[in-house]
Amino acid sequence: MRNLFENSKINSLLLKNRFIMAAANDNCDTKTRIERFSKVAEGEVGLIISGGQTFDEILSWKDVIEAIHDKGGKIALQIVNDTGGRFGYKDHDEIAVSLLDEEHVFFQNPYVKYSKHHEATQEEIEQIISFYAKAAHLAKSIGSDAIEIHSAHQSFLSHFLSPLMNKRKDKWGGSIENRTRVHFEIIKAIRAKVGNDYPVLIKLGVQDAFTEGLKFEEGKKIALKIAEFGYDALEISQGLQDLNGWQGTCMRTLINSEKDEGYYKDWCIEIKKLVSIPVVITGGLRSFGFIKSIIENNEADFIGLCRPLIREPYLIKRWKNNDLRKAFCISCNKCITELLMKGLPLECYLDKKF
Repeated sequence: MRNLFENSKINSLLLKNRFIMAAANDNCDTKTRIERFSKVAEGEVGLIISGGQTFDEILSWKDVIEAIHDKGGKIALQIVNDTGGRFGYKDHDEIAVSLLDEEHVFFQNPYVKYSKHHEATQEEIEQIISFYAKAAHLAKSIGSDAIEIHSAHQSFLSHFLSPLMNKRKDKWGGSIENRTRVHFEIIKAIRAKVGNDYPVLIKLGVQDAFTEGLKFEEGKKIALKIAEFGYDALEISQGLQDLNGWQGTCMRTLINSEKDEGYYKDWCIEIKKLVSIPVVITGGLRSFGFIKSIIENNEADFIGLCRPLIREPYLIKRWKNNDLRKAFCISCNKCITELLMKGLPLECYLDKKF
């Protein structure tokens, strides 16, 4: 029977167990990151995934990566492009997958404002593909053990997958084959830079929070196609998020019992039946027994935790030492509303000393 604490592999990367720290932006400087992730590495998490990094931010992780390695940890830098899809965050003309009107439902969210934008040209899409390849090469060169491509939530790549955002009539829109074409071109370009043995994960949104958006029946077909392209692991998550409330996002609250945990579990079960690469489950996982059953029942291959490890960097070590109490995180999301959204470094708000 499979074990949570057994050695596991993603491509050539050997991990000490099946636990992964899922990505979160952190507003931290290098010194704070070293302190934060050193604790997580000491806490015996198998793999740490950074928050999303653009090309210009990657070099700043060199000392952090070395500190994680010094503590016996492994890290994957999560890569996001900074050239498009971030509506409302800059005054200039944004690059979008498609041209959208102001009445578009996606822009009714309080934190995502409508802004001036244009449909990405062929040349711009090729530049974005090249960006990922260069970023992967740079991440590998500074010692990152792997990378993760962000194609979930509000990320630009998730916009290609969503029929709500992708209205293109050319080879980048319409059919599933066309909407995943950019993902194929990205992994092909990355492999040309880093080789076939370097682990490349992808965080994949397989269903949007909007009825007009990506539905899971298409999402699982997309997951199969992307697995076949040559990515090494699928972290299953939501596509476009409804930011009008937490329950329409990947950071749900009200996780009060095991029945509220693992809210992407059913998606993972169906996708795992289709693909031959590892599947990572995230989403409100808190109870050791519930998590253990997921691995033993072959419903996913790796366990992704984020908010619990923000509050308890030594959680995995605690569980390994047979203290099997539920994670102390109560999913209040004040780490986001009271800290991140105010430009402060990420930590557990309830444990923060003022």
